[in-house]
Amino acid sequence: MQNTKIIKFLKTLNQYEITQFKDFVNSPAFNKNKNVIKLFDELKKFYPKFKNDDLSEEIIYGKVFPGEKFDYFKLRNATSDLLVLGKEFFSYIKFKKSNIKDLFLLEELRKRNLDNIYEQTYKAAFKQNEEIKVKDEIYMYHKMNLTEELLSFNVIKKPNAIFHFQQDMLDIFIRYSLIRFLKFYDVMLHEGGQNNYKYEMGMFEEVLKYLKNNKIDDNPTLLVYYNIILLMKEKKDKNYYELKSLKTKYINELSARDRYMTWIHMNSYCVSMFNNCSRTDLLREQFELMKENTEDDTRKLGKILYPDFLNEVKIAVRVNEFKWAEDYIVRFSEKLEVEKESTLNFCYGYISYKKGDLDEALKLFSKTYFTLFIIKVQVKILQLQICFEKEYFDQAVSLIDSFRHYLKREVTIKEIFRMSFYEFLRLTNELIRLRTNYYGSDNDFYKEKLKNEISNLKNNQFGIKLWLKEKLNVESR
Repeated sequence: MQNTKIIKFLKTLNQYEITQFKDFVNSPAFNKNKNVIKLFDELKKFYPKFKNDDLSEEIIYGKVFPGEKFDYFKLRNATSDLLVLGKEFFSYIKFKKSNIKDLFLLEELRKRNLDNIYEQTYKAAFKQNEEIKVKDEIYMYHKMNLTEELLSFNVIKKPNAIFHFQQDMLDIFIRYSLIRFLKFYDVMLHEGGQNNYKYEMGMFEEVLKYLKNNKIDDNPTLLVYYNIILLMKEKKDKNYYELKSLKTKYINELSARDRYMTWIHMNSYCVSMFNNCSRTDLLREQFELMKENTEDDTRKLGKILYPDFLNEVKIAVRVNEFKWAEDYIVRFSEKLEVEKESTLNFCYGYISYKKGDLDEALKLFSKTYFTLFIIKVQVKILQLQICFEKEYFDQAVSLIDSFRHYLKREVTIKEIFRMSFYEFLRLTNELIRLRTNYYGSDNDFYKEKLKNEISNLKNNQFGIKLWLKEKLNVESR
């Protein structure tokens, strides 16, 4: 019974929720089936692990239906009824936390002509919404609905004093829509840049023009997302530092998700400058930014995606913050949901590589089995770099050949990156030839030629250009 839907459902409940669910199941308003109550009481005895030999269908049936012959279908019906209650419970707790219940209540009060209670309830709901510090689209949406509800209340009672409501609703709706537009554009621009996908971003230029020509500095969420779009669009340091200033200024007026998205884009800018311009002056800035984000506890948003996890370790290691990186792994590894083993092997392998323990790094990288192509590419690059530095040249040449075949097969790699990786492989092969004196007396000529070709490499994705420069400088000494 341990893998049934009802057990999986009960496992998701925390201590407070399991107690609430007990009250819910026992409430005659929601459930009058005594067998379902008994079933819950028996199952609750195994909370929270639900791992026990007594958790079998036959034993549970005997507790719920004492003295009766085991009937699988009767037990299944009872567990099905309990699961239905569980779904209703989820809806109930979500409803209790939401502000939509205010609107439902106001509508009922209005329809029943309970005017005094309506007015008191409206004032309380309006005040509660206005006291919210985060004036995001959720706040705007509720404010718009409250305004529309008040219009419905006054349309008969005060028909000559309602004209301003339409203007109020339009103004609120415009603000709500602008935030939603920017959040759509945010994801589309980010994903379009990361993956080989083209979005149709309707009204993009019109929305930006409107924002440029209208006052928006009274809404931190709108202001921050407008500057996020400008950062992605213009890609200038002034945009980065403006966004950083806004994040600092409005840190308590942004939701946890919006603070996280702000960090994502500031971090992406630092990554872009490193990858596309070979800039290292923002590496420390990037680490401090990531460190602040971690301490801000945006991890409460849920599980950590493994690409984010390993990238944050890399950010720390690039500025030699090894202790911080190792502590990060210990603190947050339990939040990894998928590919955990490969992620930890990658992270410890990267730390070993940067500390100079190449053998350990090579061993750990060989134990990674990622499904995401962009992480696979990073592993292949690191393995090749280590083999070169260990002077395992035969193995390095073999890796170059297999890497080329992989790039040819992987259709999701953007063409600009594919060509840069091909060029990296060619230039690494040239480094091997120089190191093995392949060109003999012409080595100096080919060193100079290679120097120019490395300088012309279009990007520094995963540090490939800087690594090639570093290794060529070693050759030139």
